[in-house]
Amino acid sequence: MIKKIVECRIYADRCDEWCAREKNRARRDEEFFLFRFGAQLADFIRQKIAGDRGRRKSVSLPAGVVGFRTEAEKIVVDDEDAVVKWVRENHPEFITTVERLSRSGLNEHIQRTGELPDASLHIEPAREKFYVR
Repeated sequence: MIKKIVECRIYADRCDEWCAREKNRARRDEEFFLFRFGAQLADFIRQKIAGDRGRRKSVSLPAGVVGFRTEAEKIVVDDEDAVVKWVRENHPEFITTVERLSRSGLNEHIQRTGELPDASLHIEPAREKFYVR
C-alpha cells in the first residue's frame, strides 16, 4: 500500500517535470514563429484590414483571430533604484512601506518569554501527524 502511494507521488513529479518541459518547448516554438513570420503576418493583416476600408482591427482565420489592439500608455521603469531615489527626494508620498508580521520573531519571543499578545492567535498543542514517505 505504501509502495503504491510513493509510486503515485513519483509519477506525479514525473508528470510535472514533463509538463514544464512541454510548456517551455511550446513557448520557444511560439517565440520562433513570431520572430520568423510575425512581420509577414502583420503586413498581411494590415492589407486585409485596409481592404475592408479599415473598419475592423482584426481578421478571423481558420486557426484563430489575428489583429491589432491599441495599448494604453504606460510607465516602464528601467532602473528602480534610481527612480526610488528621485521619488524619495521629490515626492516621498509615493513611497509605500509594507508591514508584515515576522512569525519567526514572534515565535522566538513567545518561546523565550511565554508572553502571548492580546490578539487573534492561539498555540496548537504538539501532536502526531500521519505521513507517508
